[in-house]
Amino acid sequence: MKLTIYRIFSFLLMPVAVLFGITVLFLLGVALSNPAMLLPLFLLACIVIYSFASLNFLIKGIDGKKYLKRSSKDWLKVNAYGSIVFAILIISECLVFLFHPEVMKETMAQAKQTSTQLNMNEADLKTYLTSVSYFLLVYGIVLLIHVIMSLQYVKQYNYLFQKEKNME
Repeated sequence: MKLTIYRIFSFLLMPVAVLFGITVLFLLGVALSNPAMLLPLFLLACIVIYSFASLNFLIKGIDGKKYLKRSSKDWLKVNAYGSIVFAILIISECLVFLFHPEVMKETMAQAKQTSTQLNMNEADLKTYLTSVSYFLLVYGIVLLIHVIMSLQYVKQYNYLFQKEKNME
């Protein structure tokens, strides 16, 4: 049952990982000119790499019973820790945003001031921000649960990760 949930979560994370991957590619040039964007971009890249590494571990390792390189375990674990940081940040930010309406009103006011091309009325903007917040909250929770399960499965299936010499 637990492995079935892990499979479902793995495939649920993939569409968002693809979108984040495209975002990372487009924002890389912007982040190089604005160093403040490097950390969020790094965390998005961690999620993309983690999502693909965990799916590879699931499909080739657990389901396919094939041996994986030790480096794939390293990629999975290192990016899992970055994904944990992102998941905790996104969950906490969404909870603050949803439970404190004054923060949402302040964000809406800033959005209206900075963007003259924003053609949404206040009710539509609030609905949009609330929907995005709920989506990101669910995504953050799924990601956090998936990472915890991945780290447990890496320990359980540790024998699938061989040293590079033994792979040949």
